[in-house]
Amino acid sequence: MNGEEKISNIVFCGFGKLGKNCLGKLTAHGYRIDYILTHKELEEDSVDTFAIINNIPYSYKDARKNLDEISNIIKKIEPRFLICVNYRYILPKNVFAVPKYAINIHGSLLPKYRGRTPHVWSIINGEKMSGITSHIVEESVDTGDIILQKSIDIDCDDTGFTLLNKYQLEYPSLLCDSLIYLEEAKPLRMQREEDASYYGKRIPDMGYIDFYKNSIDVINFVRAQAEPYPGAYYYLVDGRKIIINKLTVDEKIDFNGPVGIIKKIGDSYYGKCKDANLKIENFRILDLNGG
Repeated sequence: MNGEEKISNIVFCGFGKLGKNCLGKLTAHGYRIDYILTHKELEEDSVDTFAIINNIPYSYKDARKNLDEISNIIKKIEPRFLICVNYRYILPKNVFAVPKYAINIHGSLLPKYRGRTPHVWSIINGEKMSGITSHIVEESVDTGDIILQKSIDIDCDDTGFTLLNKYQLEYPSLLCDSLIYLEEAKPLRMQREEDASYYGKRIPDMGYIDFYKNSIDVINFVRAQAEPYPGAYYYLVDGRKIIINKLTVDEKIDFNGPVGIIKKIGDSYYGKCKDANLKIENFRILDLNGG
């Protein structure tokens, strides 16, 4: 690419540390950010703070609800790229069709794990490998042609949070490589629908532990949602809620109790699942008032 192409103007749609890190990488590589769509955060490592510090115009508005306003702004900019990183709103076609290239970075190896929180779902499902994908934005979610992918190992002690941290290290480089890849007009790869899977948004109430499953499934379910995420939870016999962040199989403990009961033995808490006794290694017990 020549110098003129390298400073191609960009509309950036993103949020959180992932978005901020990508913005930093883009500007460090000479790309010009002309406008930002984000969500209110105002933290040290947030997109809106980056916009304020760097005097970049930005908006918290949902383009679907403010279509004329946002689309007119983007049409005036005439961006070469529209980039989405960890952005919560679905963009209407009137917006993403304006630039030459509209791309999204998704936290899975598409077409697997389309949808929300794919890193959490992949741990719950016991996957050993995950990754990130850059793809073309379409009207349907996470379905566009694949630009580049990066595989990332899921270690046995990874939580949803630590896996996301691995993603954060790879997102900026994959994004910049993807822009170069597009500019060089290299071939894209169509997603195979027969290989696709979709998972929806997770909310804290979905963290209830099913101890009638096998130990590996219960352990994966717990670690996927471990702190600082809301955590998987269960209830003690006295009605108190226990937030559990880590479980391990304990083959030595003498647990005389049914599946689905948590018992305190000595100074530790234990639970029985379908095929093993589990020691609760990291937990927090709420009082009966939820505090």
